[in-house]
Amino acid sequence: MKNNKNEVQIYGVIMDIQPGTFFKDGEKFVRFYIGAKRTSGNVDLLPVIVEEKQTEGLKIGKHVYVEGRYSSSNKYESGKLHLILEIKAETIWCGNGDGSAEGENKIILEGYLCKPPIYRRTPSGKEICDLMIACNEYDLRRTDYIPCIAWWNEAREAADFKVGDFVKIIGRIQSRIYHKKLSGDEVELRTAYEVSIGRIIEHESGSKKNLLGELQEVSK
Repeated sequence: MKNNKNEVQIYGVIMDIQPGTFFKDGEKFVRFYIGAKRTSGNVDLLPVIVEEKQTEGLKIGKHVYVEGRYSSSNKYESGKLHLILEIKAETIWCGNGDGSAEGENKIILEGYLCKPPIYRRTPSGKEICDLMIACNEYDLRRTDYIPCIAWWNEAREAADFKVGDFVKIIGRIQSRIYHKKLSGDEVELRTAYEVSIGRIIEHESGSKKNLLGELQEVSK
């Protein structure tokens, strides 16, 4: 069975490299953060993991071009389950820093809607719709769960989607800082990551039964 498409292309500047390594899928990885500039001038700070053997020449301030997939995992912290999102680099090149591809941030993602869409208006009046897309990677028998956000016309279209529907989108990965209220008056700054949908390329009605069957096959 063919994997669902999950293709990421990012060009930006390495802003931070975490010390040490960790193991994932039997390989040793390094984590760094890439700053990808938007057309507005704002910068998305995005986590990237790459196999240690591909890290030669990587350093803070270096321009890099990354191709890979958007990967999710679960982490238990303070008794709660948290969704961890990272770009898993498959290919990486060091650039010359001339800005020739600066700001490139593109993801093509396809999969199945695994939660009902949430349509709403922001306080500023923008129409948005939150989607959670399950992207199956059959050869590794795993599924990535990717939060996405649609805007305006796409938000109105996505509001009618059902769990189990097949969706294919093109967009960019964005970071967003928010305030998390803890106990009492304590507030903590946190960063959320999501896919900002530029365009819904394809939508096909499905069934919850078919979706759950595919996910069960992947997770066996």
